This record gives sequence, structure tokens and C-alpha cells, in this order.
Amino acid sequence: MNSDRRVPFLIILFVCIMTMLKWIQNGLHSSWLLMILLLIFVGMLGSVIFISLPRGFNQLKLTSKKLIGLYLAVIWLAILWLPLGLFGFTNFIKAAIPVSGAMFTWITVNRQVIVISLMILYLLALGLTLRIRKFLVLLLSGDEAGFIRTLKLAWRDGSFGDLVRSWLAILEMVVAVFAIITGITAFNHLISNQTIWFISKGLINFVVPIVELKTMLRLFSSSIHFDWKSGRLWVFGGVSLLLTTVIGAANVNNGRPPRPQTIIVHRGVIDHNGTGNTIAALKKNSRFHFPYVEMDIQETKDHHFICAHDDTVSIPHKRPQEINTLSLKTVKKYHHVELFGDYLKIANRLHQPLIIELKVTNQSDKQMGTRFADQYRAGLQRLPHRVHSIGYAYLRQIKRQLPHTQIGLVTMLNFGDMSKLNVNFYTLEHYTVSNYLIRSADIDQRQIYTWTDNSRLGMFRSAIMGVNGQVTDQAQKLAHLKINLDRDRWVLLLNYLLDYL
Repeated sequence: MNSDRRVPFLIILFVCIMTMLKWIQNGLHSSWLLMILLLIFVGMLGSVIFISLPRGFNQLKLTSKKLIGLYLAVIWLAILWLPLGLFGFTNFIKAAIPVSGAMFTWITVNRQVIVISLMILYLLALGLTLRIRKFLVLLLSGDEAGFIRTLKLAWRDGSFGDLVRSWLAILEMVVAVFAIITGITAFNHLISNQTIWFISKGLINFVVPIVELKTMLRLFSSSIHFDWKSGRLWVFGGVSLLLTTVIGAANVNNGRPPRPQTIIVHRGVIDHNGTGNTIAALKKNSRFHFPYVEMDIQETKDHHFICAHDDTVSIPHKRPQEINTLSLKTVKKYHHVELFGDYLKIANRLHQPLIIELKVTNQSDKQMGTRFADQYRAGLQRLPHRVHSIGYAYLRQIKRQLPHTQIGLVTMLNFGDMSKLNVNFYTLEHYTVSNYLIRSADIDQRQIYTWTDNSRLGMFRSAIMGVNGQVTDQAQKLAHLKINLDRDRWVLLLNYLLDYL
């Protein structure tokens, strides 16, 4: 354990500086600024780790080789901490990743394989790093051992039991962070008070990074003890908590008076009262006159567009087959099929605008968007129908053919700097949408919807974050939802789960 009394003060100072850096990035939304702030972050984190080393190690002279080794190790630890929130910086980094339309589509289509592969690689990398977690202490010891020899010493010094204890320490941290955030959120739900809400934000931004940093230091440097009998530490901590509270109060992420929500009926169904993507459901629910019915279409191999959500259909004695590899005749042989052309005619006759999701797979025809626009040009222009999809190239094809048709990007994974993509609106997956992502998507010029919000909690959260509308299976519930910013602002505290976990 490190007995240097300066370390708790340095940890608290680190938390205050990180809060200030996040406040700056939240306000300015600059990728270049974020790079500078991350350099400051790495420098500060390296200093904290070095000073927190067991007493005597941090008094050794740092050679240039050891200094390089220290900061390479710090950068690696920062990368490993990204899935754990990186003290609130992960959301910024995720939203700043440069992404082209083609890259966005490819990653989204192949998201399951990519996410599973990255999870396996991450767990392996974290496990190996925990196995050699004493590397930094050995590297910065008086011994002038080389980099490779230090790695071997760290591996020999570790054990299976130590590895298990390290995983448990991370699990303990995750549980503690979750409990702190949800506990404070629950308290605010019970007591609606704006002052308490701002103090709660400050408390989360103060306590949670300390918990996370203490865990990191415990694993890779030295356990830190906070001597709360020290009056100076109480005063310094109190002033720092006040500072983080003031910064939080000045933050742009304090909610906004909800806009009137555009209610979008998911797959044309309200509260399970029909079968999704069918003309029967469209007829039944168009009588409620909600602004949009959202529905899904797939293209067959012979270029017919059918109403269907899933990419595959079951064929007897075969594995599930992708619709765009089968002819319309084959699909009809085994399944009831409704053509999009018929669906569109009924929607126009009922005066029901649609948001049409054009489904995309790796086998989708390269000219699918152009063909779709050509086939349904007249019907799509009778009402203010819209088209959204994960397929950016297809959206641009439709826009070139039908300049007045609004196109939107659908997200399954909320990542990347989407503000550079030329669309009219976004339909964002609601669980992982954040205040920062919404503001990064240029909300003042482009409409933002979330999908699929079915719970009151999710509806409250999306509305208070400032979205324009919601895709939902519970249209009536959303229509009758009464939202009061001062009373319901507590739901925004749940966003800290995205920031810190």
C-alpha cells in the first residue's frame, strides 16, 4: 500500500480536472480538441499512477526508457478501460470516430460477428494484462531490466489466484458504480428537487471516477487509503465536490423542455393488436391518425419488394435463407407475402404517411435504392413518405432519384461521427443514445428519432434528451404521456451508466 499522503489529494485533483475537460468537450464538440484533452488525460493519469507506486519506487529517477515504458503502459491501460467508460471519455471517443457511409453500413450489417469478436479479443487482452499486472512496478524499480525481461518477470510473479482476485476487483467496481448511480437516481425519483438533482450530478461525477481510479491503481500500481480523519482531506474533498457540482450545473446536458413528440407506429402495430408489416394492421391503426407508420421491406432476388422485417425465411429441410437470395415465387411457396406496392397504395388511400425501412444485408443488390425509387416514384410522392435504412449508399441513390423525399440513417450501434453523413434525419437505437451523441448529430438542423421506446422510462428519457419523436409499439401510451422537465429530469441521471460503464 502507498502511504504517501499526497496521493488522495492528487486523485481528487485528477477527478476535478477530468470533470473540467469533459465539460469543455461537451460544450465545444471538437474532434481536434478531444485529441488534446486525451493527451492531457494520459499525462495526468501517468502522473497519478507513478506517484501512487509503493513508497520508494516513485522517488527513483525516471530514465527516458522507463518514462516511455510508463506512458506506453498508461496508453494501453486507457485502451483497456474504454469498455468501462474511461472515466466518462468513452462516449466522446465513440462519437468522434471518423466513419464513411460505406463503413457505417458494413459495420452495422456485420455487427454481431464484429461485437462478439471484439469481446473475445478484449477479454483475452484484459486477462493477459491482469496476469502481468505488476509489470509497471517491476519496470519502474531500480533494476535496469529490459522491457521483455520485465514482462517475463511480471508473468512469473503472477498466479491464477491473483488473476481471479483481479477479475473480482473489476466486477466489484462495476457493481459499486452501478449501485451508486442507480441509488442516487432512485433517490431523485422519490424527491423531485432541482438543487438535489444538481448536487447528485456533482456527487456522481466526483465519487464514481474515484472508485474507478482506486480500482485501477489497486490493480496496476498500489492500493490507496483515504484517511478521512484528516480535516484537510475533508476540506479539499468538499471544495472539489462543490466544483464538480458547479461544473455540472453549467453543463449542456441538463435536459430541455420536451418537444412535441412525433409518434411513429412501429411496424404498424399498437400494443400487439396485429401482425407487423401487414396491410391488415395498417388499416386497423391508420384510423388513429398518428404522424407515421414505420414498416420494413426486403428485396427479393428478382427485384420485388415485399413487406418483411427479418432478413431470412425458413425453407423446409434447409437452413434459413436470406430473402434477397430467393425469388418472389420461392418465398410465396412457403410463406404468405404482401407486396410493398399494395401496402403503399393502401397507405396513400388512407392518407397515412409511412417511414419505410429498406433492409440491407451483405447480399443486397448494389442498385437496390435506385430500383426502389424508380418502381415507386409516383406512390412515394403522393404523401410525405420517408425512407430510412442502415444502408447509406442506398439512401443516397433514393435521394438522387427523389430529391424531395426525406431520408434517414438507422443505427443499431450508436458509434462514429454521423454528422458528416448527408441525411435528413436519424433513427437512433434508444438504449445507448446519449446527450453527447444527440448534440453531435446536429440536432438543430436534422430531426432525431429513437427506436424502439416502449416503456414509460424510455419515453421520458428520450423526450427530455431532446429527440423529435419516437418509434414505438405503444403509440397510445406515448400519446398520453405527460412530461414535466422539473419533475422527470431524474431519468437523465441514468445516462451516467453509459458514461461510466
